Amino acid sequence: MVFLRFLHLFTFVFWYGTLLYFTFIQAPVLFKTLPRDLFGLVQSKLFPPFYIISYICGTVLIVSYHFLNPNKPNNPQDCVKITALYLMLLLSLAQGMWIGPKTAQLRLDRIAAEDSKDTAKIEALKGEFGKAHGISSLINLLVILSGLVYLIYYTLKPPAAPTLMQKIFG
Repeated sequence: MVFLRFLHLFTFVFWYGTLLYFTFIQAPVLFKTLPRDLFGLVQSKLFPPFYIISYICGTVLIVSYHFLNPNKPNNPQDCVKITALYLMLLLSLAQGMWIGPKTAQLRLDRIAAEDSKDTAKIEALKGEFGKAHGISSLINLLVILSGLVYLIYYTLKPPAAPTLMQKIFG
């Protein structure tokens, strides 16, 4: 059980740290320092491993949580924690399997339109890319907020078990 608790906490810290670093440090620094095309290329190479980290860590967290808390489905704190973990994983899956590939394809389509000098298509693709990127950013923010909720509830003192008198007299 000690190893499982360590694995659970380590996995959360690794995943959450990766999310925060990627979102608030790596992406903004690269965006400010690299030309747009090179930034897009670098991000397109970084996103697949980023999503794989999310899928693996989310799965490990949910499985280890259930092993560590087999008999706590009725505790509100535990319901919030497991819901936050499921949200993190499901939103990451949506981001990596739906909106991420769509955004990547729009980026490639825009590059092709720029090469062909089709200004109408460029403008349309810019709008579509902006919308897809906005959805992706929102999903990423929701993953981060779900992780924050998990972290807050993880650090809270668990509720005391009801005493015999509380069980009898409710």
